Amino acid sequence: MIQGLRDYQVKAIRETYKWLRENKGNPCIVAPTGSGKAHIIAGFCEDILRRVPDAKILVLSHVKELLVQDAEKIKLAWPKAPLAIYSAGLGTKETDSITVAGIQSIWRKSEELGHIDVVIVDEAHMIQNEDEGMYRRLLSSLQEFNPKLRMIGLTATPYRLGQGLLTEGDDAIFQALIEPVTIEELVNRRFLARLTSTFTDLKMNVEGIKKVQGDYEKQELESRVNSSDINSKVVAETIRRAGNRTAWLVFCVSISHAEAMRDEFIAHGVKAAAITSKTSSDERAKIFADFKAGKIRAVTNVGVATTGFDYPDIDVIVMARPTLSPGLYIQMSGRGMRVKSPGHHQDCLVLDFAGNIARHGAVTKIIPPRRTVKTGKKSSQEISDMFKICPKCRKTVMKRARECVHCGHIFSELSDLSVSQDIMGMESMNANVNESETEAVTPPVPSDVKHMKVASWFWKVIYRKKDNMPILRVDFYNEDKTQGPRQLFLYMLHEEKNARLKAYRQLKSLLQGVKVPDVEKIDNAVILKELAHTITENFTPPSWIDYKEDVREDGGIHFNIFRWGWDEQQT
Repeated sequence: MIQGLRDYQVKAIRETYKWLRENKGNPCIVAPTGSGKAHIIAGFCEDILRRVPDAKILVLSHVKELLVQDAEKIKLAWPKAPLAIYSAGLGTKETDSITVAGIQSIWRKSEELGHIDVVIVDEAHMIQNEDEGMYRRLLSSLQEFNPKLRMIGLTATPYRLGQGLLTEGDDAIFQALIEPVTIEELVNRRFLARLTSTFTDLKMNVEGIKKVQGDYEKQELESRVNSSDINSKVVAETIRRAGNRTAWLVFCVSISHAEAMRDEFIAHGVKAAAITSKTSSDERAKIFADFKAGKIRAVTNVGVATTGFDYPDIDVIVMARPTLSPGLYIQMSGRGMRVKSPGHHQDCLVLDFAGNIARHGAVTKIIPPRRTVKTGKKSSQEISDMFKICPKCRKTVMKRARECVHCGHIFSELSDLSVSQDIMGMESMNANVNESETEAVTPPVPSDVKHMKVASWFWKVIYRKKDNMPILRVDFYNEDKTQGPRQLFLYMLHEEKNARLKAYRQLKSLLQGVKVPDVEKIDNAVILKELAHTITENFTPPSWIDYKEDVREDGGIHFNIFRWGWDEQQT
């Protein structure tokens, strides 16, 4: 099954198949920007048609650049794939066993498509939870031809402003979110590049700007941030902080703002271009080509380079656009997370003049927007659940914020650990080592022991199915990136005290005696998540583990990891 995919991409496909077998409805795969959604789509297409040769698959997206990417990846994985593209913007309207289509071109053409077995939607957050819009109308029409039609969504941001998660609401088209991998794991495994951020001297003031449909009203926002004085200061500080970085992507509020920022960069001696909805396809292609060739250093844009634009060597993201949308914040940040070419900066510097990091928190810890509560013709959100008061300056900030945008107050820290956060939320930590607290974990060695050299590890929080209890999970990886991890489960919040104490001893051993919060203080999932982020980023994994494979009742494999060490010599 499915050759050439990374382990988490295979996992996404397998977990989706499993969910479809066991449930009615439609699942949505949550895969971070840069994780290879197009490769997952290609894997599905090839696997489905090899299993069922007469199946009909429809791949949908709203951006022609994504249509091209999806089609290219399908052909790359399967050169003889029966593939056609239906897109007015790309000048072709054909169908085949696999039809990659733009929703704007195909939504009224269900009769041309006829019987479709599987619909795959790239950037599935574009589908509204309410039963309206182009996607919903097309899917309803296709279900008349095939009532058993199944749909699979893919997105990095499984939520919409005012609608909450894609699974929320009586009319939600998705019934489950499948998350095969996280941003932290991809960064830790070097599949994504790290973002770095720094406090900027200039901070855009958005206080008092009214909100429309959950975000700042655009005209009022533009009048506030698009001034010659602000633009000049943003450009000057970007030049100073970017140094010798070579590819700068600038997010702006409006067309006039993007053009003004472009002119300001040029006035400061930086080769720059602006891409907006007014930019023709040919001109846009030339600008991107010159950007990638190093002929243009800064590209300003509005609403263009958030999806479908893929240039790995972007090493500076300039946020000159304040937003209340966590999805837009993630999309902007994600443009800098592609793995860089040799010879380039291996991280991407985010200069956030708009206060988005303080507003939303780290990209690894985004809290989805709440679903709007409708009352008659108007709608309002539960304000008490969205905002909090800064104890230092007494001003209102978003509840998810970790830093006050007004005075810089830090709202939360991990108990007993000294941390500092950046846009990644993958903390640097200083902790005191007490060697007397180091406790070896050396139970009896079972038979059929397997030994694995460890190249890296990743810590995360998962939830037990029967009662949703948070569990701390450690994934150990060897050098073979295609091989799945060996996993250890730490039941820090177990109802039995002995189980909690065992997990606590294992934790201390894995951290080589570093002092961590007392077992009774680790009492909720938030602290567990902070621990997971901190350990993954700052601690050295064992150089080897010993484990035994146990077959579960469902046929799966459980890895009973019982011993580890920091040298290649077993003791």
